[in-house]
Amino acid sequence: MDHLEQKEEITGIAEFERYAEYSFNNRQTLVEALTHASFSNENGLSYCNERLEFLGDAVLELCVSAILFDDFPDDDEGVLSHRRASLVCEDSLSNWAVNAGIPSLLRLGKGLSQSGGRKQPVLSANAAEAVFGAIFLDGGYEAASAVIAAYCQYTLAANGGVSMNPKATLQELMEKKGLGKPEYILVGRSGPAHAPLFRVSLLCSGRITGEGEGRTIKEAERKAAEKGLLVFFDEFL
Repeated sequence: MDHLEQKEEITGIAEFERYAEYSFNNRQTLVEALTHASFSNENGLSYCNERLEFLGDAVLELCVSAILFDDFPDDDEGVLSHRRASLVCEDSLSNWAVNAGIPSLLRLGKGLSQSGGRKQPVLSANAAEAVFGAIFLDGGYEAASAVIAAYCQYTLAANGGVSMNPKATLQELMEKKGLGKPEYILVGRSGPAHAPLFRVSLLCSGRITGEGEGRTIKEAERKAAEKGLLVFFDEFL
């Protein structure tokens, strides 16, 4: 990787290393993890963080799986898969990235930066995966596992130990299985105008797999997604 010898710098990297409790042997690996394709295209660079994101996605799933396997010896495959899905989803990765200060470190193209790219959860989540890949490449499995274990602790604590966003988790799982996206249909509304109760049906591949009720449509959709996840794990995992 010849480009790693360029010794580029990003202000704030030392602060991130302190947060992650990991010091890079070659900081240029971290620079690459923080370099979006838009920046590379504008500046004629031969690299961006997409390859490290690919690596980090696999490292994250392996480390999280191993951590959950050890920490929850009584859980069956379905429950472990549910836990893992909530830990590797975009929302969880993005929230950790924001807490770690990653958005401010990202090297983005001018247009993307000016249009609010640093506030896009998908960019933060992708960068987080790239960072995990960079740590694995720089320090090996043990180093990556230690950082990812801290990531899991932060995410579980921030989320009370449950799935942060069942709607996002269900959608990601369905898309990975080639089942398309879930659909939410408002099927009922009851109660007085000042305190309505909404009922939503969840359709997965055209089939109703759950219903939820809530004081808001969003709450009803969340509850329907939670029921849909249980059906998904029973049928596909």
